[in-house]
Amino acid sequence: MRGGGAASQLARKLGVDLVDLTRDGNTTQGVVADLARAPAAADVVTLTAGGNDLLGGDLPRAILRRLHQIAQRIQPLAARVVVNTIYDPSDGDNDVGRRELGLSRLATLALRRRLNAVNSGLVRLARQHGFLLADLERIFRGHGVASTEPWFVNVIEPNLAGATATAEHWCELLRSD
Repeated sequence: MRGGGAASQLARKLGVDLVDLTRDGNTTQGVVADLARAPAAADVVTLTAGGNDLLGGDLPRAILRRLHQIAQRIQPLAARVVVNTIYDPSDGDNDVGRRELGLSRLATLALRRRLNAVNSGLVRLARQHGFLLADLERIFRGHGVASTEPWFVNVIEPNLAGATATAEHWCELLRSD
């Protein structure tokens, strides 16, 4: 559904214009490059990045280094910034992760360790820069790909219900800020 993504829904809720730099499948390297198209100022910025880097095998240190570069680039926009943890489509179930991603048991465990490390780094990044933190990993819990009400399509992309829950959470965070 066009305009159903979390960023589009948030813009409508807040009554602001949207400059949408999101792309399914993007990585932190892509976000760094995409920031060249960002406006010089913004009211609100949402940062959801790192999941595709994890799936591509990048190490947490490299992902977090790029996320810090992104944070430094968006800090001067004088916007309220919402940084998002990375959700887990398997709901913490390694068997689901192995089945959906076709990974070995060891590779699944390594991916989980890297996910936890990046999410911990995202929490620190938000604190360090004074950004708001949306714990999407917690919000999406119980809505993984094997649940009765999944919030995903194509294993890792949020569906309309997931995008709506995300936009509503962002709105609550921004209104309580």
